[in-house]
Amino acid sequence: MKSRWSIKVFLLCFSVVCLAILVTPNASAVTPKEVLRIEHNQTFQGFCCFSWFEAVQVIEPSSVIPVLVTWSTDYQATGPFLVGLSVNGGFCNFFGSGSIEPFGKGDGTGASDSRTFQWFILPDEGLVRGRNTFTLCGGAIFSASAVIVVGFNTLTVRTTK
Repeated sequence: MKSRWSIKVFLLCFSVVCLAILVTPNASAVTPKEVLRIEHNQTFQGFCCFSWFEAVQVIEPSSVIPVLVTWSTDYQATGPFLVGLSVNGGFCNFFGSGSIEPFGKGDGTGASDSRTFQWFILPDEGLVRGRNTFTLCGGAIFSASAVIVVGFNTLTVRTTK
């Protein structure tokens, strides 16, 4: 009698675990094109706005949905800079905050500051069905001789639900 009860309890527990596995949403893996990590200094100089050559891509479904682009960086800048995104090769746009204040020597030595930007891109802001590319862009605000040294940084894009 005890063994029948143990088998029933085991089967019930096993069924619950299997059901939980089936019902639990899968964590979606990030594709290599959705994340870019740069681990060396890059120097940019000039008035806004020009490409900074860092780009990520995401594939939009047949019904285009918003995306979230995040850029996090260590930096030094000799003057104020703007940073934005070019969507699918278009103009440099600012989808939210985008200013970087002067900090450090601007030569890549010594202390640096850090900033994180998040931009929420809506379907009517240049997104298309299929492949979409987001390229970092920006430049100095007041002086063409201002320099920004972008250190360790990560650029990511994710579709939203």
